[in-house]
Amino acid sequence: MFFWIEATILAFSLLGESDINLKKIETNNFEKNSFRFYGGYESRPLMGFILLGDIRQEYHHTSILGVDFSRKIKSDFKDLPLDLSLRMSVIRYDENNYQNNHNQYNFFLNAHYKTKYRGIPLRLFIGEGISYAELVPYVEGRETRRLSGRDSKLMNYLNVGFDFRLSDLTGAHGLQNVRLGLANSHRSGAFKKIKMFNYTQGGSDFVSLFLEYDF
Repeated sequence: MFFWIEATILAFSLLGESDINLKKIETNNFEKNSFRFYGGYESRPLMGFILLGDIRQEYHHTSILGVDFSRKIKSDFKDLPLDLSLRMSVIRYDENNYQNNHNQYNFFLNAHYKTKYRGIPLRLFIGEGISYAELVPYVEGRETRRLSGRDSKLMNYLNVGFDFRLSDLTGAHGLQNVRLGLANSHRSGAFKKIKMFNYTQGGSDFVSLFLEYDF
């Protein structure tokens, strides 16, 4: 994942002025809500994304479009640079004609860790919750049935990634409420341990590029 953090900074430094990546814009921590808009595709396992930055597309070429709504519930949790929020999301699957397209609904707790990379403010985040799909996603169903002989519409949900304020990347103060980021959305059955997930094993991973608006 850190490969893509580095690549994002490099891309904006090449597109902008030579001192853009050194310019600091003061922002506040008053925003409580946000909308995230994103699109992505079925990719490789979650740990490949985190450790290696692997975002190669899975060969069935299924994809998603989605929107999240977030409400911050705690800033600087226990005096750490850690913000907590509750998120709800709706995702639309394009199953590339392997089965009918359908929706997925997620509800999760998200933690943003605020830090800096090369002097630029950066948020790393992880979210944990539940996910319900109207149909078992095609690629996910193939995987869970291969590993455990069953599938489930209701699954555990993880969301992992990073984002930057566009104002910090471009020097444009008017973009301080807009963030650009990359995330991996992971559904799984928690290693056949959970009855409500039908004791499934395996799951699915979607890499997505997003814009998020804070307000």
